[in-house]
Amino acid sequence: MSVAALFEPIRSWLSAESLQSFVNSHHQTIIALQKDAPVGHALQVLAEKQILSVPVLDEEGEYLGAFSVADSLRALMQELEAQLGHGWFDRLGQIKASELEAVGSTVSSKKVHTVTHPGDLWLKGDSKTTVLTVIKEGFQVLEPKGHHRIFVVDPAKAHTVTVSGNTVVINIKPGTEKPEASGLRPTDIVSQLDVVKLLSEHKDKLELVMGKTLDELEIFEGSVFTIHASATALEAFHHMALDHKSCLGIVDNTGKLIGNVSVSDLRFLGPQNYGLLMSTVAEFSTIIAGKGPSQEEAVKGARVAGAADGKWSDVLKDLQLPTLKPSSTFGQLLETMASQGLHRIYIVDEDGKPVSIVTLTDVLREIIKPEPPVHNFQRMGTNDLPDDDDEDEDDDEDEEEAK
Repeated sequence: MSVAALFEPIRSWLSAESLQSFVNSHHQTIIALQKDAPVGHALQVLAEKQILSVPVLDEEGEYLGAFSVADSLRALMQELEAQLGHGWFDRLGQIKASELEAVGSTVSSKKVHTVTHPGDLWLKGDSKTTVLTVIKEGFQVLEPKGHHRIFVVDPAKAHTVTVSGNTVVINIKPGTEKPEASGLRPTDIVSQLDVVKLLSEHKDKLELVMGKTLDELEIFEGSVFTIHASATALEAFHHMALDHKSCLGIVDNTGKLIGNVSVSDLRFLGPQNYGLLMSTVAEFSTIIAGKGPSQEEAVKGARVAGAADGKWSDVLKDLQLPTLKPSSTFGQLLETMASQGLHRIYIVDEDGKPVSIVTLTDVLREIIKPEPPVHNFQRMGTNDLPDDDDEDEDDDEDEEEAK
């Protein structure tokens, strides 16, 4: 039985589960920000609520866009370029904590609407919108750049809609002028983690695959990016911005995985403590987690125990880092991510060295990805050529496979 066939029962169930039913049974209070809120305040809200993104509302209380931790990283990189000049990264060793504090102060005072990104609004009551539709068209997990969440609008408050195919979607770009008040206000949010937790609640639909290993499913094909524990946190965030990665694994001198740093860590960096970015990434991760010295003490030079001697495992010993092995099962993967609220999990070998990483997107992609195309090759004579229609079909198959 093919891998795609193993997931058919859960796909069938997801295609029958409406978005409205899911939202009603998994309702979460939605947090929103006014457009003129400072970025520093926005990050504090994300930290306090333990969330990664919020909708941003305009003066009329209508949806303007979304602010996420990735937006804060982009704003940080832009301000570093503006204040420290082009090529600042090549002078990393010469940058002073005071310079970073000035950058942090500017970033934190920016109005949140200046750093938002566009997002789709989905109608809560549209009967044609199922959870499977949300995974495919909302999260777009089969596309190179998918989405981690969608915002949902109560149709009773929506005056205008746009129909795209069989799905009703409302899309408002940040900064566009609306001719009249439309009343579009997000009432719910659905994230990839929410859906993975839903899958965990319905393991009976996954019985064919729960015992399969990650190796058998070939689910951990993604490359893992790492950084040495002694590198600065600023270097780590620069690499994430440059490579469009949301995290980096932290390794010791032997290449063993001992920690993780992610874009979401910027939520916990105090507005006046951006000088902490010059700390080693191992110490940065420990300090923002509330272990070791305070952020203020660390900016003034206080270090985490073990850092001065290069004992990086000791520096990170109080931070949990769940991992799995290629021999771990899909059931273990699903349970670990759902129960611990993980957005990713590292796959390590017997020596604890990272070999790959599995994200929520990978899990959802594995469930809905189509069967690979079957190519029937036929021997042709020297003068035989395929007709134009055959060539077009092959091109279409290649495009589907590339997606």
